[in-house]
Amino acid sequence: MSVVGENSEFRMFMREVTFFEKYTLMRMTFYVRKNGKCQLHTVWADKSPFKFSFSDLVKCFKNSENEFIVGTWVLRDSIRHFTQIYTHPEIEGGRTRTPSNVYILIHFVWNTTIVFEANFINDSGNTRILTAALARGPNITEEMWKEYVNLTRYYEIPIRNIKNVYEAGKFL
Repeated sequence: MSVVGENSEFRMFMREVTFFEKYTLMRMTFYVRKNGKCQLHTVWADKSPFKFSFSDLVKCFKNSENEFIVGTWVLRDSIRHFTQIYTHPEIEGGRTRTPSNVYILIHFVWNTTIVFEANFINDSGNTRILTAALARGPNITEEMWKEYVNLTRYYEIPIRNIKNVYEAGKFL
């Protein structure tokens, strides 16, 4: 099955992205359609002090005098929402298995548009990268679209894999 195929838990329909605590905490609310029914999910992510994203920071919103929203975010309790992520083997001593992290790397933020990638290890032990462009309403600027397509090409994801939820029909 495709990572974002029909009934996949990674085929999300984003509802809302909200930032808290001076842009150090992020909440993402989205729907996943499973067997024709919608499931509402809310995940929380903490901004990592480590920078894995190299974006054009001049264009992006700052969350303080010297910090930007762009950067790496780590999802909390990701296994609750994404059961297909890899779980690290049990360590000697009887400790329980720990799920791998899901990282959200925000590359670009402007007004009502966010371009990001998600990195995770799937249950087969393979690294997966998803890219997404979120915009309020059905329109995304040409500049943002180019940023998104370039990011998608960078990771050698076929452009034909881009799904536009507004072209997929009414979801709710």
